[in-house]
Amino acid sequence: MVRFLPLLFLVTLSFCADLGSNLKSIVGDQIYQKNSTKISSLFANEPSFVDINGNLNYDKIATTLRTNSLLNLNYSSPTHMQVTFRTSSSPMLFLKVISQSLNNLGYTYFLTKNFQTMDSGISWTVSINTQFLLNPGNLYNELMGNNTFIKDIQRTGQFSFIYDIDMSKTVLDIAAYESDVNVELSKPLEPYFFNINGKKSIEITADSSDNWIALVKVFDRNLKLISQLKSDKKEKVIDIEFPSDAYYILIDDAYSLENIKHGLKIYIKSN
Repeated sequence: MVRFLPLLFLVTLSFCADLGSNLKSIVGDQIYQKNSTKISSLFANEPSFVDINGNLNYDKIATTLRTNSLLNLNYSSPTHMQVTFRTSSSPMLFLKVISQSLNNLGYTYFLTKNFQTMDSGISWTVSINTQFLLNPGNLYNELMGNNTFIKDIQRTGQFSFIYDIDMSKTVLDIAAYESDVNVELSKPLEPYFFNINGKKSIEITADSSDNWIALVKVFDRNLKLISQLKSDKKEKVIDIEFPSDAYYILIDDAYSLENIKHGLKIYIKSN
């Protein structure tokens, strides 16, 4: 059995990005060339930098580089960082996952420089004015929370990068409420949005003192809208049967969340 382990590691590596080219992209050509011997030594055991999904473990890579003073992500003054994200997923899911990840990493303000949909997938380029370049390890961890993976990183300039993203297994890391029990939702600061995968239906009840004008949207796994209910009058109780491919639900008010300032009560039925 032992004799087959090296072959297994080679097979694993063949399905992920090239470690050498990614190291060069992360640290930059100049630092890579100046420290090539040290980098080769640090990353000599390539399989140890591959995760259980067969992708490069960018968290371990970035940590190794930083602890050995080979990766500087902080600058004395703000610079315009440009990052292009590419994937073959649906646009809505892609935008939500990447935007959420950037926000969680502290990049709350960014400008879209380019957005393209092609037969091969989607490309989204954002520009961020920051003193802190994107840490690939931190992004790796954020995306992993949504079962999303970095497949490759390319540096196209001193402060510009391309990230190839695999979203084939993406599931948004959001709440999934218990089934077959009444759940009281607190006053919303934004529309309620949660996971309903595998559920049959939902009963939504508004507080008697509120004036809920219901707006409820049901999405599939790729955030494609598959059903919608929009009221033109005050609602107290509504029941919605879920299509078989329902995965997420958004519960809102058609005019203002102040109309449900006392929250809602939900009862989700399991199959």
